Amino acid sequence: MSLFHFVQWLNDSSWSIYLRENDWPFAIIETIHILGLGLSVGTIMWVDLRLIGLAMRRERVSDVVSSLMPWAIAGFIVMFTSGALLLLSEPMKCYTRLSFRLKVVMLILAGLNVLYFHFRVERSMQEWDEAVVLPWRARMVGYASMALWLGIIVAGRWTAYF
Repeated sequence: MSLFHFVQWLNDSSWSIYLRENDWPFAIIETIHILGLGLSVGTIMWVDLRLIGLAMRRERVSDVVSSLMPWAIAGFIVMFTSGALLLLSEPMKCYTRLSFRLKVVMLILAGLNVLYFHFRVERSMQEWDEAVVLPWRARMVGYASMALWLGIIVAGRWTAYF
C-alpha cells in the first residue's frame, strides 16, 4: 500500500469523517493544540533566549533548563497528541499541502536540534554554565530552535488557512 492510498484510506475512515464534519471536536482539539503549543514553545523560547544571551543572564543555564524542560515536554506531549488528531481529521489536506510537509521537516530538524543539545552541547555545560556569553554551539542551538519553531508555527497556520 502506498502512502497516498494509506492517507486516502485514513481520510475515508469514520474517525476522520467524524472529526472533520463535526464542529465541536475539531474546535476543541485545535484549542488544546494551541494551548500545548503555547506551553511547549513558550518555555522552549525562554531556554533559547538564555542560550543566545538575551534573557536571564544571571541564571545558570542548567537551572533554566532543569526548571523549564518538564513544562516544555508536557506541552509537547499535549501538542503532539492533539496534532495527531488534527492530522487524522484532515489527512488528505495535510498530505497535499507543501506547508504541512515543510512543517514535518522542521519538526524533525527541531527534534534533531534538541538531541544535539542534550548529547553534545549539554555535556560541557559545567564549563560555561554561569557565563554571560555562551559557546557558539549553545548559541547556535538557541538560534536554530527559535528559527525552526517560528517556521513550524507559520507552516502550521499556513496549512490551516491556505
